[in-house]
Amino acid sequence: MKKIIIVLSLFVGTLTFSQASEVKIREFIKIIGADKMATTAMQQYIQGLRKTHVNVPDEFWSEFTAEVSSSKMIDLYIPIYAKYYTESDIDELIKFYKSPIGQKTLEVMPSLIKESMEAGGKMGRDIAIKVKEKLDRKEGYQSPPPPMPEKSK
Repeated sequence: MKKIIIVLSLFVGTLTFSQASEVKIREFIKIIGADKMATTAMQQYIQGLRKTHVNVPDEFWSEFTAEVSSSKMIDLYIPIYAKYYTESDIDELIKFYKSPIGQKTLEVMPSLIKESMEAGGKMGRDIAIKVKEKLDRKEGYQSPPPPMPEKSK
């Protein structure tokens, strides 16, 4: 009987912890706006698909888009966040992102990412030019031809 009580106590404790964590993860996702960003990204992705799949009826896209909701995105993310963060981690993240510096981080992050990607792209192009010029000066080296454009399907 003692074993059953111990097992049940552990199960109830785990279930309570799990539910508390889910509530906190849900709060965290809303604070950082991950649900809205994912929904917006999915809608943009769908718009791109619509352009490449012009034979698919509008009704399909309307129904598909209606299925993409903020709450479904949160439900999708909860086990992923729970896999990598403890409840204590989530508490600290919530505390941080509710702080002024956390709010500023959320505000400037899109610009930081955009500018970083642009800078990285420029750096990659500059390195490619430098390497190509260096190899072109090398005796016996023959530059590969430029890539062929993809044919339309």
